[in-house]
Amino acid sequence: MKKIVIIGAGDFGKETAWLIEEINKESPTYEIVGFLDDDSEKKGIINGYAVLGEVGKLMTLNKSGNICAVIAMQNAANRQRIVKKFADFKSWETLIHPSVNVSAASEIGKGCIICAGGNISCNTKIGDFCLLNISVAIGHDCTVGNYVSVMSGSCVSGHVLIGDSAYLATNCTIVPGMKIGERAVVGAGSVVLRNVKAGTTVFGVPARVVQF
Repeated sequence: MKKIVIIGAGDFGKETAWLIEEINKESPTYEIVGFLDDDSEKKGIINGYAVLGEVGKLMTLNKSGNICAVIAMQNAANRQRIVKKFADFKSWETLIHPSVNVSAASEIGKGCIICAGGNISCNTKIGDFCLLNISVAIGHDCTVGNYVSVMSGSCVSGHVLIGDSAYLATNCTIVPGMKIGERAVVGAGSVVLRNVKAGTTVFGVPARVVQF
C-alpha cells in the first residue's frame, strides 16, 4: 500500500480522508500517514488520523522516498504555493472516487482530487492540481486548466475552456462553448451564457460581472 500524507487538515482535508477510505474499500491502496497543516489550532487527532505538524515537514517524512501526498485545500493560490515550495517533490497523487465515471478518451493530470458522483465525458483534459467536488459533471471536449476548483453540483457543458486557477462555486452551469478566463470566479447557482474574462467575478442567472 502507498503511504499518503494529506496536506490540509480543514474541512476539505477531512473529506479527502473519507475519499481515501472509500477508495480503500474498493481496493486497498493507501495508508494514511496523517495530516500536515500550518494552522497551530489544527492538532491532535482528526477523524482518526494525526496532525503531524506543519506543511514543511513533508520532506522530512519523505526521507526514504516512499511518501506520496495530496493537497486538500480549496484555494487555488494555496495549492500553487505549496507545489512551488516543494518543487523537488514528485509524488503528487491524483485521487478519484470509485463512483466517478471517466471516459477512457479523457486525461486527468497529477495532484487532482475528484470526489464522489462525478462524470468526466470523452475527449476532455483536466490539468494538474484540480479539485472537482461532489457530483460535478464535465462535458465532452472540454479543457480544464491547472489549479481549477469546481464545487459541488456544478455542470460544465461540452467544448468549454476553463483557465488556470478559475473557481466555479456550488451548482454553476456553464453552457456549451464558453471560455472561463484564468482566476475568474463564477458565483454559486450561476448560469454562464457568455465568456468570462480573466480575473473577473460573475454571478446570477444569467451570470453578470459583479464587483466587491
